[in-house]
Amino acid sequence: QGAAGGELRVGTDESGAIGNFLVDFYKNRWRVDAPSSEHPRIADRSDQYYSSGNTYWLRSTDYVRLKNLELGYTFPNRWMEQAGISNLRIYVSGFNLLTWDETGVFDPESINQTGQYYPQARLLNTGIAVTF
Repeated sequence: QGAAGGELRVGTDESGAIGNFLVDFYKNRWRVDAPSSEHPRIADRSDQYYSSGNTYWLRSTDYVRLKNLELGYTFPNRWMEQAGISNLRIYVSGFNLLTWDETGVFDPESINQTGQYYPQARLLNTGIAVTF
């Protein structure tokens, strides 16, 4: 699964009043001792006049995701007949296994810009299907 051409405004970068900074933004912010940093200075979110209506906070939501994968093995019937089993299958499956995206911060399928959402869970399942 994937998508291309979308953008999302990342809203946690300037939300200092609640301490919700992204690690990259915090570590690479402008400071007096680091004037050529990648990101602007940290500001209280009530001082957002400097960032309103610009494209600095836009991030690409292009992504490719390995959403579902299932691997299984069905044992040959000749092996199972002696045990009275007509079918035996073992499997492992996974959901939301890998995501490749430019941002690496948010779930690219989320429409929430603040990071205050419940992310999609990565699930791993194993199982045995037996038919007598």
